Amino acid sequence: MKWGVQVVRGNTHNVGSTSVILQFASGRYLFNCGEGTQRLSFENKTRISKLTAIFLTRVDWDNMGGLPGMLLTLAETGSQNLVVCGGHNLTHAMAAMRHFILRSDMGVGVKELRDGDAAAAFSDENIRVTPVHIYPTGYTVSAHEQGADESDAAAIRRMLLERAFGVHKAPESTDRKKREPPQPQQKKGYYGQECKEAAIEQVLQKFEQQDEDRTKKRSLSPGHSPKRSSDVFLPLATPTPCALCYIVEGPEVPGKFDSQAARDLGLKPGPQFAQLVRGQTITTADGQTIRPEQCVGPARPSSLVIIIDCPSPAYIDSLTTAHQFVPFLEGTKTAGPQKDQLMMIVHSLGPGVAQDARYKKWAARFPAHVRHMVSAPEYVPDNNPFQRHLRIHAAMHAISPHTYILPQATDKAELPLHTFLDSKNLVAPKSMMMYDIEPEPKLDESMVTQLLTAEQMLAKVDDVTPPSPHPNDGDDLVVCPIGTGSSVPSTYRNVSSNIVSVKGFGGIVLDCGESTVSQLKRFLGFPRRNYANTRIQQSYTEFLKTLKLLYVSHMHADHHLGAIQLLHEWNQATQMMDPKPRLSVLAPARFWAWLEDFSGVQDLGLDRLDFISCSDIRLIDPTAKIPIKENQKYRTAVTKLKSDLGLVDILTCGVIHCPWAYGLSLTHYTGWKLVYSGDTRPCANLVTLGRAGDKPPTVLLHEATLPDYLHVDAVAKRHSTVSEAVAMALGMGAENLLLTHFSQRCLDLPRWTTANIEAVKVARYGYVASASTSVGSSVDDVEDSATELDVDDDDIDAGAGVDFGHVNDLETYGQDVAEQTDAPNAALNAVLGNLKIASAFDMSAYAPRDIKKYRYNTHRLKQVLHDEMKLFIAEESADTVEPSQLKKGKQKAKAKKGKDSA
Repeated sequence: MKWGVQVVRGNTHNVGSTSVILQFASGRYLFNCGEGTQRLSFENKTRISKLTAIFLTRVDWDNMGGLPGMLLTLAETGSQNLVVCGGHNLTHAMAAMRHFILRSDMGVGVKELRDGDAAAAFSDENIRVTPVHIYPTGYTVSAHEQGADESDAAAIRRMLLERAFGVHKAPESTDRKKREPPQPQQKKGYYGQECKEAAIEQVLQKFEQQDEDRTKKRSLSPGHSPKRSSDVFLPLATPTPCALCYIVEGPEVPGKFDSQAARDLGLKPGPQFAQLVRGQTITTADGQTIRPEQCVGPARPSSLVIIIDCPSPAYIDSLTTAHQFVPFLEGTKTAGPQKDQLMMIVHSLGPGVAQDARYKKWAARFPAHVRHMVSAPEYVPDNNPFQRHLRIHAAMHAISPHTYILPQATDKAELPLHTFLDSKNLVAPKSMMMYDIEPEPKLDESMVTQLLTAEQMLAKVDDVTPPSPHPNDGDDLVVCPIGTGSSVPSTYRNVSSNIVSVKGFGGIVLDCGESTVSQLKRFLGFPRRNYANTRIQQSYTEFLKTLKLLYVSHMHADHHLGAIQLLHEWNQATQMMDPKPRLSVLAPARFWAWLEDFSGVQDLGLDRLDFISCSDIRLIDPTAKIPIKENQKYRTAVTKLKSDLGLVDILTCGVIHCPWAYGLSLTHYTGWKLVYSGDTRPCANLVTLGRAGDKPPTVLLHEATLPDYLHVDAVAKRHSTVSEAVAMALGMGAENLLLTHFSQRCLDLPRWTTANIEAVKVARYGYVASASTSVGSSVDDVEDSATELDVDDDDIDAGAGVDFGHVNDLETYGQDVAEQTDAPNAALNAVLGNLKIASAFDMSAYAPRDIKKYRYNTHRLKQVLHDEMKLFIAEESADTVEPSQLKKGKQKAKAKKGKDSA
């Protein structure tokens, strides 16, 4: 049986966990699922739908941050009965996801491999996995961490888990056929309401009141522990520092079939040969009994792989004295045949572990034939794995260096591998690297691609605009979209996140989708500052230490799954500061419930968070054109937040998207005003929010998920089209509009039209564009036809992040770009007035003056995206053509070229 270990990614300064997949013909087993794992699977075209089980070496966000998004994606593809294995608190962590995941027909099984539990192992037809528990020096394992947990609290957790993910079925009772993905019409509750703004506002208030009633027993002070309803709330849990290593045993290798011996026994090739190979005894026509061992050689013991997770030097003593590893070590009395079966060790090591003399001495005691994969930040270059995004980003940086910031990366390791061990069997992990275990050990790097740095990618660009000096002069407001995609991450856009650095005060994070921390580390620089970023002159750590506000607009996973890691790293970065800073969190009430539940798994510093519910600073009077605050419950927290950021006002409003979805307005004493839509249909509340006060929005950051021709989809999914976002900006008299949150099916620049803008109508204001109070000088219509990418948002498996199948005539499109002029469109100019518009991309920076200049670059930006489309198609075609076909195609092309020349 062929099987092996494939690298998903290694442990670097940017990513704090190692992920590998064990691949068999009948199953795949993922070890660790940190943030960004799903996006990497799209980039590398790894089919995640084939997963059988996921193993976590630690129950913390470093190792499981990509799991919720992965589960949502697998649910949409019809996957069922996946098993998730890990240590203490795994059931609690999974049950906590019920606040934003409800996939009751998925049947996810959770297996806690607890210390001291004799049943703490996993096995199926392919592998047997045995956990080894290790702890930091000085930690005493408590009684409740040991043995199988049969407490009432455990029963409650299992009940809530089944509510969220359904009942797991044993493999023998499972229908192997995948279920059909859920259809939109199956959605109930809020989504079943007719999309009329007045009705939606009433439903929103009803849901908010229900949520307030459900959470009133949950104290907003993390130090207080009120009684909780056992059928609604998770029982309290305590974080544990336990790390799991895994000993993985593959299947036994059958002996070789001796066909000549079978013939000598009077057998003929055919079904009887097959029965003997399967280990079955047969009886011949003359009554002779033939056993398999008479013509099949002895089976070979299974090969072994060890997965080690040592987060810090504090765990080394516990690891190196674990009795489960003794049989594999040379020079021990208990060393047995297992050491010959051991083929590979994956060392996932935190900073400082690989250079610790204790660890190196222990690792050197394994047999010489063992392959060591050393996954430690000192040995793994901090490359940027998302090369397609980097390719277009470098080309855009060449056009506008201070807008499109080159992400930080390096292709050089800090230390050479030989400083770890004196061995020829050392290798550093590379994404898509494969190590075959059976039928014979072999390292395969044929699927590994060269990862370029931003500087190397920029060197490939022909036309580079030199950066101008002093880019920050006069920029009081700079909005930095870190992720600009919707729903799921793709090869070109990550999911939603934005940051704002308020000069002289601190930072703001507006939504925090999965991998926001990783994106920020590349954007700002970690551990050293990214000097290519001239707009926010702070490293990631410096930004964390001055962070003042985390805002979450609603509870969809693509807007908040990165918040746990952000809060955890903020807590670590600031806990030694004197005085210890506090952080304001503005979000729906349910987000706080999620944080409270997960704080039982990992310390998030909740005692230093000042939580403000969006509903408590929300305008609610539908007839008022100035906002009315609901109550003053959080007056102290709001006053502090205003002081921290120099704000004169901060307000929210309910928007039309899902329960507890909000828009936000921030007004600064220096005069700027920022309005952020979150996800929404066009709605009067947001117009009212933008018009509130003495000043129109300096910048409106508005979602533009879908192109105009997909208006029906936009209504069904409660999102805005491009022209609807423009109309909303006009309705509130915004000076600048920054479009974001694009569907992953769309790569090109957005298009808006006069007719579609003027057709947008909302309650209380009628036609929004005509309700605008801002009419001024003309701007050029430089946004021409957009080429859309035909990928359904629900078809999100197997790296389908972008599909260009709908692009039928790229050459004609290219001519349109080449012939494009900036001739003014009088009708559109009359509608737009003074409004300036720009389209956001990941890891970019926009002050008002950047948005104003954007239109002068659209011609070149379109050409960049058009070139990328052609390159993508060429790459996809090359991947789907067999080498022999490719050779024949080249020969035909060469013959045709010669004929044409003649």
